[in-house]
Amino acid sequence: MKIFIIGAGSFGTAVGNQLVNNGNNEVCLLTRGKKQEDEINNFNTNKTYFQNKILDKNLKATSDVKQLLNGDVIFITIPSSQIENEIKQFYDFINNEALIVNLSKGISKNGETIVSSLMKSLRTENVVTMKGPTFASELINFDHSIFTLGFTTKNQYSVIEKIISNTNIHIDCTTDIVGVEILSALKNIYAILIGVVDAKYNSANTRFMILTKAFSEISILLQELGGRKDSLFLSCGYGDLGLTSLNDLSRNRTLGLLIGKGFYESNIEKNSVVLEGLKTLKIIRNSISQNIIDRLPLFNDIDNFFSQKSSSFNIRFDSLVDKKMKTVITYGTFDLLHYGHLEVLRRARELGDRLIVGISSDEFNKIKGKKSKLDYLKRKELLESIGYVDLVIPETHWEQKMEDVKNNEVDIFVMGDDWQGKFDFLKEHCEVIYLPRTPGISTTKIKTII
Repeated sequence: MKIFIIGAGSFGTAVGNQLVNNGNNEVCLLTRGKKQEDEINNFNTNKTYFQNKILDKNLKATSDVKQLLNGDVIFITIPSSQIENEIKQFYDFINNEALIVNLSKGISKNGETIVSSLMKSLRTENVVTMKGPTFASELINFDHSIFTLGFTTKNQYSVIEKIISNTNIHIDCTTDIVGVEILSALKNIYAILIGVVDAKYNSANTRFMILTKAFSEISILLQELGGRKDSLFLSCGYGDLGLTSLNDLSRNRTLGLLIGKGFYESNIEKNSVVLEGLKTLKIIRNSISQNIIDRLPLFNDIDNFFSQKSSSFNIRFDSLVDKKMKTVITYGTFDLLHYGHLEVLRRARELGDRLIVGISSDEFNKIKGKKSKLDYLKRKELLESIGYVDLVIPETHWEQKMEDVKNNEVDIFVMGDDWQGKFDFLKEHCEVIYLPRTPGISTTKIKTII
């Protein structure tokens, strides 16, 4: 298998030095210049990044971009900040059959994942991502290391599995490419925060209190940005967060340590070297709704420190746990579940911490003059399978809503805006919100089509 690695920095070199342990791999680093190419080929060193390390003699290098045309697998290890500007130059030199593997971590300025950006720039769908708790300084020493492979097809998985055999690189995997990409960026934000906590408080109790809440906030952001919750428990999630937050080799954690010790002030221009965590912070802040922001006290603390150019970092501990959980309730028939239903449920769930859904019983439907295609138990089962929903209850009569609000200590009552004003009488017991319907779709239209 002919493998090229675009980027002969520390991470690209470390990965390449591992992959040549598989005798079936021909691995070549694409360097920026002839000097680095000659050093790697003639002396088996890359001293700019590994001063005292002798590389495997089978690891080769080239500065000739045309050589990429021979590649079966091409790894991307360019810094994320440079990918958008640099990757297009490689388009004419990558064959259509090559598998592209993204190792770069981050999000583009418009909130797009690097994989999505690569697909557009290189005009190929054959792109996977590999992210995990791996430092180049340990990978180069052949320490066992794990990545999460985010892939689409079985062939992509098989190719990666084949090229990492007989190496100390291991993988877990998921088809949630977006989630893998998002998690690799989010953990940098919270690594800064954990660094602050360790430097400022030096307490195991406080560290793991904040780490627990950080994990919770990352889960919220992951789902809001299009990833799957279960990806959080893979090496790209829990593992990478732990590595980046708790190890002093992490640059983002180091920034947090400097802030916590008072050696960094966000209003000093000379401190404006921008790490991935800071860039991601700004991008995420502009990509999510205020309802989500309100549920992220730690994220807000970090964002406020940098956006307000504060001289000291303060964590508002009371905002983390000493608050009442918000319960949201909504109602409907939810027959022939469709995208419009999912959107209403998603938006309702964003308003609080727990979502209760009341669905019309078959008997209540008869009273309303309605007949569902699916019976109550089937509709209930469908709703219970949706991640946004915490509890499903039957609605059996019109007056029930007041009882449910009181019995379930509901904070927010939600209905579609076609019911505007009809439930204002509940305002003395909870907040009432009417959400706009999703345009162009309804159960009635679907039934008409059927």
